[in-house]
Amino acid sequence: MRPIVLQGQPPGQKPRKYQLIRKARSTAESEVPLAVVSPRYRALQNSEAFEFFDPIVGKNAAVFETAGSLGHGERVWVLAKVPGEMQIVGDDRCKRYLLLSNSHDGKGSVAIKFTPIRVVCQNTLILALANGEKAYTVRHSKCMDERLTEVQKLLTVVWNTFATAVTLFKSLAAVPVRTDRLDEYLALVYPQKPEDQKKPLRPVKWDDITELFEHGDAPTLKPSHTLWGAYNAITRYEDYRQTNEAGPDRRLNRVWFGTGADLKLRALQQAEALAHQWAN
Repeated sequence: MRPIVLQGQPPGQKPRKYQLIRKARSTAESEVPLAVVSPRYRALQNSEAFEFFDPIVGKNAAVFETAGSLGHGERVWVLAKVPGEMQIVGDDRCKRYLLLSNSHDGKGSVAIKFTPIRVVCQNTLILALANGEKAYTVRHSKCMDERLTEVQKLLTVVWNTFATAVTLFKSLAAVPVRTDRLDEYLALVYPQKPEDQKKPLRPVKWDDITELFEHGDAPTLKPSHTLWGAYNAITRYEDYRQTNEAGPDRRLNRVWFGTGADLKLRALQQAEALAHQWAN
């Protein structure tokens, strides 16, 4: 971290702000400022951030599959695969993944998201924890006892979250959806402003999602006119059709960590609520 000297700051006074710098990785590269932070901020290196996960990998409870960074390195992520698959209906399966991320923007912390990936079309689904939180946040400690306790706690959350998810997904696949029900669902996920509701035409976004729903959101799957199909039409749209960003980094950041991730989670929560309502 590099101290920032503010205008008018008395000489000898301790800096109140620091600039978080990513060091140059070669002579041809310059240093990159990532964020402005307070003196209390402690930079957590990526090797430190993810080392708590080593015992889980050692127990074969998960396997590191791929990793990367977004932007200039403000966020570093690791995708870990949990053994086994979630069989939803027929040959429609989801692989179980954990998305670990470490932020260097002065705001975030190390977090784990539950991200099943639908095998047939590679849609990334986003799950919430039992308490509604979007991610499991890891508390770092040098104490081995505390670290092992954290690992056991995380493993319990992993199994419970994925078990709950497969039950939910199966329940969505059992609820039929007609066109009027699809519009009701879309209105909950993408609520319109009062002035837009008076317009005679449906939102273009709704038409795109309806097309995916009616004709199948994956080339090798028949259309699933169920809540599961409607939910996956939305995730397909958010992952692959909603392409306002310039470059793959921004798209990935949106569908995993940004507005796309929030919308996919809201779509799942609204589908769960409608499943209870329409099943009665």
